[in-house]
Amino acid sequence: MGIHEMIDELWGSNPPASALATLQSYIYKIRKNVFEVDGNGGASLHTKPNGYRLDIPEGVLDVHRFDALIDRGHKALDDGDAQAAAGLLTDALTFWRGAPLADVEAGGRLGVQITRFRERWKRAVELRLEAELRLGRHRELISELKTLCSTHPFDEALHVKLMIALYRSGRRHEALEVYQTFRRAMIDELGLEPSPLLARLHSAVLTAGPELHTEADDHPELELRPARHPTGDIRAGSGHKLGGDEEPPEAAVTGADSAATAGPPSAAPPYRSPSVPSPAQLPPDIADFTGREDILRRLESRLAECRAQNAPLPVLWITGMPGVGKTTVATRLAHRVSDRFPDGQLYVDLRGDSADPVQPRAVLHRFLTALGEHRSALPCDIDEAGELFRSLCASRSLLFLLDGAASAAQVKSLLPGSGDCAVIVTSLAHALAGSEPVLLNPLPDDEATRFLTSIIGIPRACEDLAAVDRIVTLCGGLPLALRAVGTRLSRLPDWPLDKFAERLADPRRRLDESSLPGLDLRASYDAGFRQLDDRDRLAMQLLAMRAADPFTAEDAAAQLGCELVSAEGVLARLAERHLLQATGTQDGRLGYSVHELAKVYALQQLAGN
Repeated sequence: MGIHEMIDELWGSNPPASALATLQSYIYKIRKNVFEVDGNGGASLHTKPNGYRLDIPEGVLDVHRFDALIDRGHKALDDGDAQAAAGLLTDALTFWRGAPLADVEAGGRLGVQITRFRERWKRAVELRLEAELRLGRHRELISELKTLCSTHPFDEALHVKLMIALYRSGRRHEALEVYQTFRRAMIDELGLEPSPLLARLHSAVLTAGPELHTEADDHPELELRPARHPTGDIRAGSGHKLGGDEEPPEAAVTGADSAATAGPPSAAPPYRSPSVPSPAQLPPDIADFTGREDILRRLESRLAECRAQNAPLPVLWITGMPGVGKTTVATRLAHRVSDRFPDGQLYVDLRGDSADPVQPRAVLHRFLTALGEHRSALPCDIDEAGELFRSLCASRSLLFLLDGAASAAQVKSLLPGSGDCAVIVTSLAHALAGSEPVLLNPLPDDEATRFLTSIIGIPRACEDLAAVDRIVTLCGGLPLALRAVGTRLSRLPDWPLDKFAERLADPRRRLDESSLPGLDLRASYDAGFRQLDDRDRLAMQLLAMRAADPFTAEDAAAQLGCELVSAEGVLARLAERHLLQATGTQDGRLGYSVHELAKVYALQQLAGN
């Protein structure tokens, strides 16, 4: 661990001036009192450049033995050996004594480890409970499960096990009370209904469903999971695959039917839960969508072509300058092709334009839940979550709309591995390798005029066509700015268009006049500028001072006072972020231009610098 990391852990963001000397004295005491005495298990502490390395042989720490026993117990459970699993997991839990590091004031890094220890303990308890339920120790577990449910009042997996243990112990009424108590707490505290899994278990308890009888199935609670589409393996509530050679049930049986035909449990038809509903998460389409017809037809044809030829997963990467309408085009395209993906459409706003983009693991958990996975069974490890996600997508026809990606890396783990799926991404960043980049430009004047007219109305637009043309020009054909301007004019029906155009022509007012809450072009530029380093940010501000467009790399070098090679690198980075547009010059050389509203924004930033 590096020295600076250790100082941050000990003192946070405000270390004392003597932090380094104090840290070195701590290290000296640790060496003397821990590593220079007998019985340290072969552990050693080494000084390295800018830090220290602690070497601990495998198996010396109790946490190593704890983790190893959990892994062995989990494997035994997967292999169908519940007796061995229960013993191994019980042995693992004997290493646990109270709260981890209870007498230590933890910093950020140590706090993460404490959370990990607690989650591993909880996982070990859940696996041991599952093993003992399989062994038929229902009555012995009731007291422990009640205590755990009291400590974890919103943990559905624990409540499922408690209900099953109570039902199999002949205390059916108590199992129903557990469900009602949990449901009231969920609604009162979180505003949520219990999951479909718990609701199906409740129905099975009400109807005395044969799937709850030990004799009918060694793992009855596992049959309450939503059915796979069209077929697939049934996974345990803990996330592992069933052992044995169970065959999937051939037909669905409702609770009423199973109750009516009840005989000996072994003769009863197997329980089959209803199919997972197809998610339909696309945001609403826009009624006054205008233009882009050529692009939409081309992208529709491209998707159809990929699916007809069984080509690799089609990923359309829609990009362009801030405010150009990436999300709107992606949403329109997704709605136009949604009927070709009968198993559902999933959507997420990745918040790539914010300082805190959504983490891929959180997105995977949302997708897995939408595809029928129970929240308590979701893998914590992102690689495991990705593997489960790709497995679920393999036999489905799904459309994904990933809006506002911060980077290709954020998107990579969210892609299906196979199946009849397609992905639409919007982003300011580089396209993912293998995806099809789709560059959106500002609307041409005729489409921009039609778009603004559709918002303010034809009669009002006809009152002053020259003012409408001027407003369109000042907005630079950006749909976001046109939408904000049109909405503002609709709220001010008596405001003359020419007067508004004059206000919009003032560079000091233009961004304010062309922005509204939720339609804030300045916020879009803020996100783009935030991702630049100081040198590129200042270069963008200086280039915005140029009156003439387009300009070449030689012009930029003169403007910035740097070598041509440096100027070319700056221009390339700004163009990649869509703050500059690459274009041609009259003599055929590569040129660049700054969009009118980007220029206004950059000059305002420069004025405040």
